[in-house]
This record gives sequence, C-alpha cells and structure tokens, in this order.
Amino acid sequence: MKLFYTIFISTFLLSIQALAQGNPGDVGAIISIESYAAFQGYDEAEAFLGEGEYQIFYDNIDGNLDKPFIICDGFDPEDSRDIASIYSVGDYGSGNLFDDLRDQGIDVILLNFPNYTRAADGAIINGGADYIERNGLIMVNLIETIKADMSGSQEFIVLGPSMGGLITRYALTYMEDAAMEHKTGLWVSFDSPHRGANVPISFQYAVNYFAESSYINNEDMAAMRDIQLNSPAAKQMLLDHYSSHITDGENFVQDTAIQLPTPNPFRDTFMTTMNSLGFPQQTRNIALVNGSLSGNMVESPGAVLMDGELTQDEGSVNLNLHFTPAAGITNFNVDDIELIAIIFGSPYTVETFNAVSESPSYTAGLDSAPGGTVLFDSYFSEDPTEEEQQIMDAIQVDEFSFIPTLSSLVIADQNWYNVVIGSEITPFDNYYGPTVNEQHLTLSEGGKVFLMDEIAPLYLDTADYLTMSTIKLLNNPAKESIRLQLDSKTTYSTISLSLYSITGQKLQETSISNPQGILSMPVAVSSGLYILHISDGSSLVAHKVFIQ
Repeated sequence: MKLFYTIFISTFLLSIQALAQGNPGDVGAIISIESYAAFQGYDEAEAFLGEGEYQIFYDNIDGNLDKPFIICDGFDPEDSRDIASIYSVGDYGSGNLFDDLRDQGIDVILLNFPNYTRAADGAIINGGADYIERNGLIMVNLIETIKADMSGSQEFIVLGPSMGGLITRYALTYMEDAAMEHKTGLWVSFDSPHRGANVPISFQYAVNYFAESSYINNEDMAAMRDIQLNSPAAKQMLLDHYSSHITDGENFVQDTAIQLPTPNPFRDTFMTTMNSLGFPQQTRNIALVNGSLSGNMVESPGAVLMDGELTQDEGSVNLNLHFTPAAGITNFNVDDIELIAIIFGSPYTVETFNAVSESPSYTAGLDSAPGGTVLFDSYFSEDPTEEEQQIMDAIQVDEFSFIPTLSSLVIADQNWYNVVIGSEITPFDNYYGPTVNEQHLTLSEGGKVFLMDEIAPLYLDTADYLTMSTIKLLNNPAKESIRLQLDSKTTYSTISLSLYSITGQKLQETSISNPQGILSMPVAVSSGLYILHISDGSSLVAHKVFIQ
C-alpha cells in the first residue's frame, strides 16, 4: 500500500544507445550528475551534495543537441518512476508530447532523482523525496552541463511536473540570484504545489496510529510513513501535517487544541526560502493545472472517506475516516478507530483512537477543494493483500484534492474554493486549466495544444531563409499554397514536402522529381500554425509556417 501519491504510469521502453550526436532519434546513456553545490538540510549537521541522473532523447531531424527541452521529475521517494517512465508524463491520449517535439527538431532531456547511498556518511537517500533545494542544485548543474555540451545559442525550455515545478523554480531563481545565465526562455509549471499540497489529515492520523499503536505496531506502515510522509520533501510541501497535531510526549494521541491545518516546521523554513527567491524573472512563465478553474469541488467537505471493518483471526479493526469539514465547524470527528480483540472467544474493545479537525471560517477543508486529484485506489498494489483489499473495500470516495487549484496558480486567496476568473494576481504570464477537476498530471488534448502554442514561437524557425540555404520560402504566411524558390545553381534529384499539424500529425505530402525554379504546394487546411518538412534526400529541415 502506498501512503503518499505515486503516479503509476505505463513504462515506455526504448533501446539505450551510447551518447552521441549526429544521428536523428538517438537516445543517450543514463549519466550520473551531482548538485552544483552542497546543501545543508534543516536537520543535518553539515552540507552534502545530491545525486541525480539524466538522459538525452535526441530529436528525429538532425540528432544535434541544439534545442534543449528539460523535464524534471517530481516526488518519487521509492524511485518507482525511472527515466523511461518519466517520458510517459508526455502522454496525452492520442500521442506523446515528447515524441511530437522530437519530430520537430527538439531534444528532450529527462532528469531523475534515484535512491542512493551517500558516500560521505553512508546514509541511504531517497532522492525523489530529498530536500527540494538539494535537488534544485542538481538541476542547476544539469543546466550548466547542457549549456557546455550543446551547439548553437537556442534558449532552453524547462518543464517541472508536480514537485518538479518547485525544483525547477528554485534552480532558475537560484541562478538568477547568483547572476548565472540559465538560458531558459520558457518555464512550465505543471500542476505544481507552489502554495502547498494536501493529503487528508484523517488518512495521515490513521497511518501514524497503525505504525505506533502497541497493539498493532505495523512495521510496513511505519516504513511507509517515514518515507512518504516524513521525508524532507513531504514535510516541505504538505499544508497540514499530522506531526504538528500530536500531543507532546505521545506517539499518536492528538492535541485537540490544534485542529486547524498546521504544517510541519520544515514547510515554514522552506517557504521562507522560496518567498525570498520568488519566481524566475528572465523567463516566460506559464502554468498547466489539473484543478477546476470553475470552483467545482472534489466530493464534499466532511465526506466519509473510509467506513468498514478489517478482520483477522485474533480480532478486528473498525475504521471510520472523514474529509475535513465545512468552514467554521469545530470538533469534527475525522478519525474513529476501534481495535477489537477476541479474548476467550468473545470480542473486547482494547483500544480506540479518535481525532478531530476544524476548517477556518473563510474556507472549507482542503480535501474537497478544487484541485488536481489523486485516486485512493492508486495507493494499493495491483495484486493487493487480503488486508489491502479490506481497506480498499472500506473506501467510500474515489479521490481527494492533492494540489489545490489556487496552489498551482499561486493565487493568494484565503478561500480555496473560489472560482478563477482571470483577473487574479499570479506570477504566470499564461495558464491553462479545466472546468472539471482532473487527476494530477493529466495532460489533456487542450493542455497539449496550450503547450505547443507556447513552445512554437520559441523553438520553431520563423526566418524566411531555411537552414537548407539553397531553398527560400517565398510566402509566410501562406494562403492557398506554399511557394519555395530553388537555387538555380543547385541540382536536385527529388524534393519532398510534408505538412504537419503542430501536434505532429502528417496532413499532406508531395514529392517532386528533378525540380527547378519555384515549387508550389497547394494546402487544404484551416488557418493556423503548421510545420513544413523539406527534404532533398540527404537533409531535412523543419520550418514553421502560418496558413491564413
């Protein structure tokens, strides 16, 4: 059972070739990389370097590393997403964004944070849940590395899914603060928790109780809690953390005087740093969010999260968990757990656990706020144990709000349920979101089009002369046909022209043998932005064209 969000995505299998340039479609080797500088964690006695790994997926046109598109992984404490799986974050239903970009001459670079044993002190580090700042410094080193290795002077695009948005934001602002050139023209935040993330506090209480109760003392629960809830990154992101509600000197007993959402002190320290750095100033900043912009709720405040009985030979556990309540309600029972033991053939209650919660007067609980959602079933394995199956059967709601909409857009509104009308102050130059809440890191067709429209002006050629210098584009924008002027001193065997949609779908294709003078390709598409591929048999050029 997984007790913090882990995205289960299909594995994208690719043959791994040696790192090389010059061959379209090559995939480089996985390369280890350290952080640009050492970072001292809030509970560490000294500063340590972090370790990551990256892989380059070269474009399908010329194979040269000249148009970098960097994707940074997010929260993944068990390293369940390897680099090949991170590639699937680009899936949008009918295709893959990264495949489309590579077809248009863009090089895709994926950064992962694996688990490793730190050489300096022998500590086992869950890279995908380590301090966000340390992973941000790995991103800084990756940008510096790509700058040194690439050809040309093209600006970067950097995309951060989920916690990756915080990591990349830290890296870019760190570089700007240090007067380092990051060469990034476009920064994309993909459903990232800039104002914090949420896991139902009732769920957190229950996990900690099962780990700490002397009657249960479940070692698996304790291990998962320590990795998934108590890791540095989790404590930095969560808006409400069970540890801040526990009575001093107790392991799981709640201090009922602390009912309102209260983060772990790690979060306060982290936000002091992020507020000081702010947001990148030398980039165009855009956001793709999965939470509803229309204020649609996820279930309802106070909804029954879990209701059922877990049975075993020696006894049973009655579970009754709730979402946090509507605004202003106090002493709302979110956890009600009863342990029943069979003693001399009869059931006896041996221990109970209860916890209460309150929402502020100005907003209902985080659990049902508009936001990118997580399915509760995703916490469990595809082949659940008997205990896991009983817990799954007790689940009464499908999902909860993981990244509130206002968090991903950095809108400083106290009411998490308010509609986004477009006039709010936000650090983003442009953003896209749905009217209905989507699962966290869903790339919809609309989201894909939004991204491609933002990417096109930065990466796709707009000059009249192509890099194939003997061919001149005569009309851009074009209306009824695309016209090309061939160099009179050059002999061509065949010229092939292919017109693609911005999402990579081939719409038209024609080949002309022994061409001379001016070529004309009639177009039968609606007005908009398209990609023209021109090939002379030995080289291929991708060129952006506008059809009126």
